[in-house]
Amino acid sequence: MSYYAHAALAHRAATGRELNFVIPTGNLGNAMAAILARAQGVPIGRIVLATNANRVLPEYFAGDEYAPRASVATLTNAMDVGAPSNFERLRWLYAGDDAALRAAFTAVSVDDDTIRGTIRQRWERHGEVFCPHTATAVRVLETLRAEGVDGDWAVAATAHPAKFESVVEPLVGHAVAVPPALAELLARPAQATPVPPEYAALQAHLLG
Repeated sequence: MSYYAHAALAHRAATGRELNFVIPTGNLGNAMAAILARAQGVPIGRIVLATNANRVLPEYFAGDEYAPRASVATLTNAMDVGAPSNFERLRWLYAGDDAALRAAFTAVSVDDDTIRGTIRQRWERHGEVFCPHTATAVRVLETLRAEGVDGDWAVAATAHPAKFESVVEPLVGHAVAVPPALAELLARPAQATPVPPEYAALQAHLLG
């Protein structure tokens, strides 16, 4: 919530206008942060949800019944959610009024080929490198602009492209530099302790 509040308040101070957001979403956690910030009075305008081939949310906001189902594997694996648990929180905020909820938000689905094309085109045309999740939202914003939607918009960049080098690097044709903080983390030795999938075993491990 603090990220959205900081961005929206800084934008209001600089321009006097509300900032709208396109947010990549699977489980709706990131989007809920913006929604709750707006509910508390932060000057946030529209919130549009960008999703991948997991179309549960786009179908619901287009008027279908909410129908959770098994997830579909995509390039944007953090958004591969077929039953977003935060949807119940969102629905509660609107007191279960599906009509009001549908009127408040839009969710747009973007397929893998379009995500790849967006990553490639934004690099070729603008020298920008996006992770697949961020590219999904960028594509949705491009679509909104093409439809004539105006206003001031920000895309929530949810990950650094270096985390998805196997997807991004072939599309942009070069290695993606790893941020120093991430490089330091990756240089550390990995450690793992097997724990049986039982509460007593987890409790014993945590309490040492």
